[in-house]
Amino acid sequence: MTTRQQRICKLLVFVLVMCTAYYSIMTPRIPLRVKVGLSSLVPSLAKYTQQTNTRYYFKHSGQSVNVGSYFSVIIEASVNSHSLKGGDFWYATIRNNIVNEAGKITDFDNGTYEATFFAAQSGEYDIEIILVHPSKTVDFIENVLWPMEDRVVWNGNFTSNDKKQYELTKCGLRLQDEYNNKCVYNFSLAMGKTVFLCDKPKKKMLTCDSLTSLQSKTNEIERTFSNLFAENAALFHKSVTYFRIWNGPKKINVINTETSGNMTYNLVIPECKADLPATLSDGFWVDDTWTSLRCKSKQWTMAEIKQCVKGKQLYFFGDSTTRQWNAGLLDLLGLSKSNKTKNLNGKRTYHSSDVVNLTFTFHPYTIGRNPMRYRIGKWEYEILDNLDFSTCNYIIMISPWAHYTQWVKERYIERLYLLRQTILRLRKRCPNTILVVKTPKPRNHDTRTSLLYTGDRLIYDIPSLFLDIFKDFGIHIIDVWDMNLAYPSPNTIHMPMQVIYQELYLFLSHVCKVK
Repeated sequence: MTTRQQRICKLLVFVLVMCTAYYSIMTPRIPLRVKVGLSSLVPSLAKYTQQTNTRYYFKHSGQSVNVGSYFSVIIEASVNSHSLKGGDFWYATIRNNIVNEAGKITDFDNGTYEATFFAAQSGEYDIEIILVHPSKTVDFIENVLWPMEDRVVWNGNFTSNDKKQYELTKCGLRLQDEYNNKCVYNFSLAMGKTVFLCDKPKKKMLTCDSLTSLQSKTNEIERTFSNLFAENAALFHKSVTYFRIWNGPKKINVINTETSGNMTYNLVIPECKADLPATLSDGFWVDDTWTSLRCKSKQWTMAEIKQCVKGKQLYFFGDSTTRQWNAGLLDLLGLSKSNKTKNLNGKRTYHSSDVVNLTFTFHPYTIGRNPMRYRIGKWEYEILDNLDFSTCNYIIMISPWAHYTQWVKERYIERLYLLRQTILRLRKRCPNTILVVKTPKPRNHDTRTSLLYTGDRLIYDIPSLFLDIFKDFGIHIIDVWDMNLAYPSPNTIHMPMQVIYQELYLFLSHVCKVK
């Protein structure tokens, strides 16, 4: 080797050493526990439903169907080869510039799924098949996440009467037990064996009765779910969750033949009533108008709504999505700017006039970044058990879901059964009371931790609980899941008011008899 070649080799070795040192300094150090979790960030495709090999096709040959008929898309999930296991969580939609619809998914528990649609109007539609979660992720959500303790915590603010002393302590939800150094708040008619408890303040002049406000410990919640996500990152990686399947027909052509005509209006659709059976499709959007295929919903005029609610007392119980119903109904009645509407920190709203008597009440122990006065919300039984039973002119709507995906599942189910008992007590006193339960809707989350603590699969479990717990005793269940999934805008917790108005029209079609 010549002297020149030796110099070049030494220079290359020096450059290599310096690059290695620079990389070692500049690369962020990952804690070992998180690093172990991230080592599985890119999942082995042998374990999950694969995008490339999964396919879908029309149940019957041909890429056109007649207006007024139902048609299906068959999805065959693949994990290297055709999967023999069900449990994947899917979204299926068809869309064009006018019509939007969500398909009903049937899981045959063998790796094959069917998405059923209604051909509402003639035209060409785009087909979109989305794998939201593979079965392994669904199993984790059902068997690890739902039963997990301490997924929601608060700071409790204890304040003295003279406002000079205060102290923050940690609060949460637990099963009833003997607790030392805890302030225990028990509402057995709403929560059963679950209690709300806080660490006792250390300052002697602060008692358990001095709890004045609550604020979600957002940082702690985010840290819990961030760590949980890191330890199970493969289950939520972009290669296995929320991806579109491309191996199948991209479009469907709906035709209007001479014999079929426009069959949309010739279907046998029942009146809106309690305990409706399931249908092959919930309905479809035409621009901003929802057509229900479950029952005969109509577009209500202000005069018709006023006639419906005249002399009635309406109570809406729920969360901020129910608050949208409250605002939307007042808007449809021309009362959105009425000075007869009294608002208590957004958690309780009253309107009393010769047009309508409407009360909206938030449920307690809500989750949010801002402090809220303790017990600003009310449990349903606290109001319904104390109504004036001499009149019994009530319409009650309850929607208990948006703040409950962080409860342990079994305790949430107990809460629903206790709510059923509250409804039965009311029904015994006022047999003609109209009772309505509104289901959740998808949210399509944009942060990784939100996939865990308010994920669509968690929320999707709740309508089936409603259908099971509130069936067969005259409760109207307003299922808005497919309506929201199909609407042509991102699925958020607070959907546009066009969606809220159509939800209210469906509600009015259930509770009103105005022709």
